[in-house]
Amino acid sequence: MINFERINKLKDVWAVLSRLCDYPTETTFILENRATLAENSALSPKFRQEILALFDELAEPSELVRESHYSELFELNRRYTLYMSYYKMTDSRERGTVLAKLKMLYEMFGITEVTSELSDYLPVLLEFFAYADFMDDDRQGDLQLALGVIEDGTYNLIQKAAADADDPYIKLIGAIRQLIKSCLVKEATENA
Repeated sequence: MINFERINKLKDVWAVLSRLCDYPTETTFILENRATLAENSALSPKFRQEILALFDELAEPSELVRESHYSELFELNRRYTLYMSYYKMTDSRERGTVLAKLKMLYEMFGITEVTSELSDYLPVLLEFFAYADFMDDDRQGDLQLALGVIEDGTYNLIQKAAADADDPYIKLIGAIRQLIKSCLVKEATENA
């Protein structure tokens, strides 16, 4: 069961996490984004400390080094991708169906994709939770699809990335997974 109140309280956090796991730009690591993470009362102190440490670790290198590291990890490396349904379904018809359903889900909740990325791209999924208006909608249960895609995708990515478990981006994916799981009532914990 989904804790919609928690997802809603984390809207600003979803937006920042979307930026952090996307290709870094000059505005990714601005102080406003860090403050958003530091000030959100829905995050436990332990999780807040963990995510701020990752923010600082990712922000530390120069812009060129950050861009190069991100590209080498996610764009030039065939083992890791931020397309969450790819790990489970590769390029099958089933994946095409999931991509179409996600796109319809976004539109159903008032989100029009303005990106060329596929609908299962992790930053796009996180932006959906940041900007969708679902609190008073009786179709809330349909959000389970997006949560499931993120949960499955992050699990598989972390499993594949065991050799790079100390990389701050892989740790960030783990933190996102932990936060998603904290929005599921049966698994809600005080850890995120």
